[in-house]
Amino acid sequence: MILNSLKLKATRVFEDNHNAKTRLVVNQGGSRSSKTYSIAQLFIILGLQVQNTVFTISRKTTPALKATAMRDFFDILQTNDLYNENDHNKTESQYTIGSNLFEFVAVDQAQKIKGRKRHYLWMNEANEFKYEDYRQMALRTSKQIFMDYNPADQFHWLYEHILTRKDCTFIKSTYKDNPFLEQSLVEEIENYKNLDQNYWRIYGLGERGASEATIYSHWQYVDELPEVYDEKLYGLDFGYNNHTALVEIRIKDQNIYTKERIYKKYLTNSALIEEMKKEGIEMNVPIYADCAEPQRIQEIKNAGFWILPADKDVAKGIDSLQTRKWWITKDSVNMIKEVQSYKWKVKDEQVLDDPVKTNDHSMDATRYGVHTHLNQPFVGVI
Repeated sequence: MILNSLKLKATRVFEDNHNAKTRLVVNQGGSRSSKTYSIAQLFIILGLQVQNTVFTISRKTTPALKATAMRDFFDILQTNDLYNENDHNKTESQYTIGSNLFEFVAVDQAQKIKGRKRHYLWMNEANEFKYEDYRQMALRTSKQIFMDYNPADQFHWLYEHILTRKDCTFIKSTYKDNPFLEQSLVEEIENYKNLDQNYWRIYGLGERGASEATIYSHWQYVDELPEVYDEKLYGLDFGYNNHTALVEIRIKDQNIYTKERIYKKYLTNSALIEEMKKEGIEMNVPIYADCAEPQRIQEIKNAGFWILPADKDVAKGIDSLQTRKWWITKDSVNMIKEVQSYKWKVKDEQVLDDPVKTNDHSMDATRYGVHTHLNQPFVGVI
């Protein structure tokens, strides 16, 4: 894409950010996907369109900020003959476009992020920040917050507190989204495949880093379950002192979409039935439940629900989920925590084919439903 007025070369990553209207706009991507350059372009475009607006461009440390976002910002200005030295306050790391102020702020010192107010915020390499850094800056940002990062962390506050929000636009990109990338750099990135699969996953594919012990690393967030789908079912894992988990599963084109519907402790069967009625669980949609609890299954069946014993084969059930695309709704908070921490057992640095049995209630419920329904209908005795 060429922006005619400025003759800026822009990728689809720029377009996606430009079109995002949510308060939070998160860019997760691999190396050289153009995410940093695209946000710099967007801020300059906005600076030419608005008035009396404050833009804050931040990174964890000053040297890193100067070497990345700040360098791209001024490179774009100079390339397009927009740079004016009189508008550049190098002492304060500020630049003005008309009545708009662009400030470059490192947050390695706590006092730098308190007291400043702005309209737009860009957190470059956002996974370097602490959650408290974000909270302090977000409280002082009135319009939009843009973030970008390479997903090198397996677990991070971004995944738990930001990507789960409904006012968040998620933009994933890779080097393939950057048509202006030199061939030598393309070859360098693609060489990651032969060096380290996890490195290739992060910096080549823009996917979240994962250890060998992580069972599910291919799932993605989705705002809501699809309204149009092929099949609908539920998975149910019984508990009492542990959580009872009921997961809604919708299947579309053999892909899996899931939503946490019930996740509670101390539910007797009668209390569970009442919860299911409150949640509007349909009587004519199959529910696949732990076959080790035939009496509980029978009682729920007597209440009018279409409940069936599930095939509990762990290895085959996990494979059924691993071989399909899988989305989890952002509001499935407990389910997301479980899937992030669901791991194989490790003994003497050897990864075993046996999951760690803790905080796995919605994982079991999902496996019961997907595997039993799609692969081998299980006939149990009730």
